[in-house]
Amino acid sequence: MNLEEIVEAYLVESEEFLREMETILLKTEKSKPSAEDLNAIFRAVHTIKGTAGMFGFQETVQFTHILENFLDSLRSNHITFSTSMTDGLLQAKDFLSYLVLEEHKGNLSKEKLESGQNILNLFKPYLENQSEKLTVDKPLSDMDSQTNRNPSSPKKTNSIVFQNYLISFRPNSNVFSEGLDPYSFIAYLKKIGKIVSLKTITENIPTYSKFLPETCYLGFEILFKSDAELEKVQKTFEFIERDSFLHIFPPGFGIEDLVDLSQQLPEEEIYLGNIWKEIGLLGDKEFLTYLELLKSIQFGSNFNSEPEIHTKETSSPEHHDSKQIGIDSNQQKTSTIKVDSKRIDNLINRVGELVVSSANMNQIISGIDDSNLQESSSQVIRLLNEVREISLKLRMIPIGEVFQKYQRTVRDLGKDLGKQIQLITEGNETELDRNIVDKLSDPLTHIIRNACDHGLETPNERRNLGKSEIGTIILRAYQEAGNVVIQIKDDGKGIQKSKVWEKGISKGICSGPLPHSDEEVFSLLFHPGFSTAEQVTNVSGRGVGLDVVQKNIEILRGSISISSIPNQGTSFTLRLPLTLAIIDGFLVGVANRRFILPMDIVLECLQFQDEEKENSSRYFPLRGSLIPYIRLSQIFPEETKDHSARENIVIVRNGEKKAGIVVDYLYGEYQTVVKPMGSVFRHVKGVSGSSILGDGQVALILDIPSLFERTIEIEKMSIE
Repeated sequence: MNLEEIVEAYLVESEEFLREMETILLKTEKSKPSAEDLNAIFRAVHTIKGTAGMFGFQETVQFTHILENFLDSLRSNHITFSTSMTDGLLQAKDFLSYLVLEEHKGNLSKEKLESGQNILNLFKPYLENQSEKLTVDKPLSDMDSQTNRNPSSPKKTNSIVFQNYLISFRPNSNVFSEGLDPYSFIAYLKKIGKIVSLKTITENIPTYSKFLPETCYLGFEILFKSDAELEKVQKTFEFIERDSFLHIFPPGFGIEDLVDLSQQLPEEEIYLGNIWKEIGLLGDKEFLTYLELLKSIQFGSNFNSEPEIHTKETSSPEHHDSKQIGIDSNQQKTSTIKVDSKRIDNLINRVGELVVSSANMNQIISGIDDSNLQESSSQVIRLLNEVREISLKLRMIPIGEVFQKYQRTVRDLGKDLGKQIQLITEGNETELDRNIVDKLSDPLTHIIRNACDHGLETPNERRNLGKSEIGTIILRAYQEAGNVVIQIKDDGKGIQKSKVWEKGISKGICSGPLPHSDEEVFSLLFHPGFSTAEQVTNVSGRGVGLDVVQKNIEILRGSISISSIPNQGTSFTLRLPLTLAIIDGFLVGVANRRFILPMDIVLECLQFQDEEKENSSRYFPLRGSLIPYIRLSQIFPEETKDHSARENIVIVRNGEKKAGIVVDYLYGEYQTVVKPMGSVFRHVKGVSGSSILGDGQVALILDIPSLFERTIEIEKMSIE
C-alpha cells in the first residue's frame, strides 16, 4: 500500500468520525449528552489527532490538542456541559473537516487558520479556569476524586493492577523555542524516586531533509518507582505541562486504564503495548490481556472485564468450551472490511457482461436437442443470478447515512431564517445503490432548503394560524415496486396555485385561466429561472433549484412529483430505481424493434383489440375501469411494421397510476444490463437507457413516466 492509499484511508475514517461527532452534537441542543456521547466525541477527535500526527499534519494536531483537552475536561466533569457550547463545538467540527480535507493538499489559507484560532479561543477560558491540579490529566478510567491514590488503595477491581507510576510524556514540538528542555524534567524525577525504565519514542523524527533542529520530535514512556504522592510527581512537570501532552498514572492503576490511555496517545495501540512490554510494565500474560481488552473495545464483543490468568490445569481442552469464553456456539461472528468502491463497480460491470453472454449462450443452447447441455446451462444461469444479486447488494447502503447530514442543514437554516424547525427522518434502513446515493445530495438539499424558506412559516405566523411554533419537515424513504420512494414533506403554508400560475403568465410560460390539474400548475415550478420568492435571499429567490433537481433525478432514471394542500403543507415525492447497473426487465417488440420494461412495474399482459389504430392515446377497459394507453409503434415509428400482427397490451403502474402500452410481441422476462445513452440521445424523453441482447441487437429501456409525458406533449402539438 502506497502513501496515497494510506492518506485516503485517513480521509475516509476521519469523515466517518466527524459525521458521528456532528450527529451527537446536534442532539445536545435538546438534551444533555451522556458519558458515552462525550467519550465518543473525544475518541473521534483523539483518533484524528493521532493519525494526523503520524502524517505530520501539524495544524490538525495543534487544533485537536486544545479541543481534546476541552473534551477531556467535559467528560471528567471538570467542566459542566451547557447547550451554549454546542455552537462552538459544531464550528470546531466544521473547521476540523476543513483541516482534514485540505492540509494533506497543502491548501490551508491564512484567513481560515485565523478563523480556527478564533474557534479555539471559545474553549480556552474554560481550560484556564481549571486549577493547576486539573491541568495534568487524571487516570482515564478513574474520573472520580481519587486523584491522590496511593499503593495501599488500588482501583477496586479484580483485574490486573500495577504498583509503579507510569508517565506518558509528549512534549510539544515548540518546547525548545520556549526555552524548555524535556530531559531536565525527566532527570529531576531521580530526586524523588527511581526511574525503573525509560523508552524514548522516535517514530516522529523525519528524514534528514525535513529535520528541523529547533523542533522536538520525541516522546517518552517512563516506568517510575517512588513513595511520593501524586501531587509531588505532578509538580515535577508543572513548568512544561501546558506545553506537552502529559498523563501520570499513580500506583494501583488497572490494565483497563492502560487501554484507555492507548486510545488517547498519538501512537498506534499495538505499538504502545509493545513499548510497555519493553519497559517491563507488561509481562507476556498481561500483554495478552491488554490485546483482548483492545479487541473487545474495537469489535464490541462482550469481553469479561475480570480476565483469568490460566494455569496448566485450566488450559486443557475441556476448560475452553463456549460457556467459559463467553461465546455462543451457535452464534457466528461477523466482521467488515473496507473495499475501494471502484473495485465493486468493476465487479458489477463484469457480472453485467456475464449476464449478456449467458443470455446469448442460453439462446444458442435452446436450439440444440441435448438435455444434459440444457440442464447445465440452466444451472449456470441460476448460479449467475445468485452472483448478480450478491454483487448488487455489495453496493447497497442505508439511505439514513444521507438523511442524517440534513439535520445540520435544517438547524443552520432555521437559525438564519429565524424559524424553529425540526427534521424527522423515517425509513433510514431503506437501502439504495451507492452511486445513486452520491448523486442525491444536491437534489435533496435544494428541496429541503425550499421547504425551510418557502414552505414553513415564522413562529408568529404559525401561532396565528393555530399551529405549533416549531415547523416540521419529514424525510421518509421506502421501497415500492422495485423503486425507492423518497418523500420530503413539510407542514407549512403550502403552494399557492394561483400565485404560481400568475407568475407563469407574467413570464410567458403559460396562458389562460387557472387549470384544475395540480400537476399542470406545479410543473411550472420546474421551469428554468422560475421563482415565486418576493425577494432574493441567501437561501432562495434566484430561480435556480427545482429545474436542477428535476434534471438530476431524470439522469438517475427517476421521477419527481409535487402535492400540496393550502395551510397544511407540501410534499415532494422522488421515485428512483434501486440500482443503475442491472435490472430485471420484460422484453417486448414492435416489428423488428425491441424494448425493455422494468419488470417491477409490469402488472399483467392482455390481448389487445381496437379498430381505431390511428389514435396514439385512448382508454382501455380493464375490469370496470378505463386506463390510458399508448402505442409504441406511434411513439417510435417503424417502417417495416406488420399491421397484421396481433397486438398485445402491457399494463404497467407508475406510483398509484396504471397505464397500458400496446406492443406487437411479448418475449417475457429478461435480465438487463443497463447501458447509458450517448450524449446525443440523453435528453430523449421516454428512454432511460439501452441494453445489448444475446443476439447482439440493441434494446431501448423505456422510462414510463417520461414516456407518457412525451405522449401528452405530442398530442398538444398535434392539436395546435
